[in-house]
Amino acid sequence: MKFQFPHFSHRIPSRLFSSLEMLFLWAFLIGLVTVNLISVQKGRPSYWNKLMMLFEAPLSVPRHVDLASLLWQRGDKQEARDVLGVSTTSLETLAKWEQEEKKIEEQYTFWQSVASTRPDYRDAFITLTSLAYQLGNIDEAHTWLAKAVTLDPNSLPVQKLRGYLQ
Repeated sequence: MKFQFPHFSHRIPSRLFSSLEMLFLWAFLIGLVTVNLISVQKGRPSYWNKLMMLFEAPLSVPRHVDLASLLWQRGDKQEARDVLGVSTTSLETLAKWEQEEKKIEEQYTFWQSVASTRPDYRDAFITLTSLAYQLGNIDEAHTWLAKAVTLDPNSLPVQKLRGYLQ
């Protein structure tokens, strides 16, 4: 007894197979592009809009300064320096930012001494929390905030700082 296998090519035209193959390939390509777009949307940095504005006008000094300012505030100081480049305006801006940071560090040192001499002074711990956060020392900010909470847990500034740090 001889088995006879059906020949699909006789019953189904080959055009249908090639059309289905092309349809599958296009659907696969669209799926890949969609997955890529979704991952790009979720993986964008917080400064994406400012970066796009900079790409629109790459020679615009104010846009460089704007992006660098945001990076500086986030604590990415080297990236901010790289974005600013070496123009005269950018060097003045960078010097201004570094002076402001030195002032904050001086204030931080001063308030540390106040807090060590007066451990019951709640406002010193509130100020230290704020200054530590500005300097990018999040762990220290939490430590200072915990001390302020132990002194006065119902204080409005303490509650605001707690919400802000969380």
